[in-house]
Order: sequence, then structure tokens, then C-alpha cells
Amino acid sequence: MEEPYDLMGAVLTSKANEHMIGFAGFVRPKMSGLLALEGVLKVSAFDRPDGSGYLTLTFIIDRDPDAGSAGPTLGKLDLNALQQCLGSNFEMLIDVPLSEFSESSPFLVEEMDVYFRHLQGQEKSLIENSVFPAFSQLLGLQFEPLQAWAAEEDSPLGRLLAEAEARVEAESRAAMASGSKSWLKRLFGRD
Repeated sequence: MEEPYDLMGAVLTSKANEHMIGFAGFVRPKMSGLLALEGVLKVSAFDRPDGSGYLTLTFIIDRDPDAGSAGPTLGKLDLNALQQCLGSNFEMLIDVPLSEFSESSPFLVEEMDVYFRHLQGQEKSLIENSVFPAFSQLLGLQFEPLQAWAAEEDSPLGRLLAEAEARVEAESRAAMASGSKSWLKRLFGRD
């Protein structure tokens, strides 16, 4: 019998070492229309030869077990307001909610790629002086200071990712053993 492929575990594993420059804890108190949330933000940078590039913001949010599938989300960003906050250097935003693939995960994962016309050499400054203030203003997030990434498995985020991967894998195996729908059936909604 073939082992089921754990898509969420694979996503978390691939995120562990991709051009990461830092991480920061964040919280959002309960706001009108939005649930309170707490989590870790992983920041990666991808520079292009012309000096442009993008920051990948991977939000790993603790899921409230009592909230069921209606767990906390970051909310939607108003792109016009984001453009005003980030200025003319901002190119575009791509929002990729990754948690759709794992209902049983103890974490929600959302990824945003923020593209800039000039990025190379300005990554940390853009994050601290532009991105964090913009996301604070538009989504109500409160960030801890950006911590430089030490590419070690023993780092706080490395441990968090390893724990998340192990939980997702264990839950996936348990779900398959209990006869629940396969992840493809859950993903595409077919019985």
C-alpha cells in the first residue's frame, strides 16, 4: 500500500530554508469582524539580477482548536491602501492561502509575496520601515522586532516547523487509518 502524500508537511518542509532572512512573532487583538490571532512570520527575500525582487511573508498562525474550520485569518488587504503605504517602489502582491490543504493542522499558513521595483540590499529596511507598519495599519497586526535567521535546525522557527511537520504527518496518517476521505477527495470535494 502506498503512503499518502502529506502536502501540508511538504509545504512546511520546503519553507524551512528558502532564502530566509528573518522571523518575527506577531499578534492581533480581537477587532471588529476579525478574530484575535497569534503566530510567527517567516520572511524570505528573492533578488533578481536587475535589483528588483520580492519578499515572501509566510504567516504561521496558531489555530484555536475550539474554532473548528472557521479559524482566524489575516483578512484581506486593500491593494490601493497597501500601494499608498509602500509607495512607488511597490509593484504587486500575491496572496497564497496554504491552509486549504490541511484542515487538521494545528496551524494555519498564509503566504504573501510582496514585489518591489528595488529590493536588493534594502530587504531589512523595507521590512522594518515599510512592510511591518503597512501590515500593522491595514490588518491590525503587532510585530515583534525582526530576528535574523540563523540557518540552524535548532533555531526557534526551525523547531516550530519541525513540530508542525511532525503533527501534520501524524494526523494525516491517523486520518487515513480511520477511513476518512483521502486528501484528494477533501481537496476536490468528490465522494
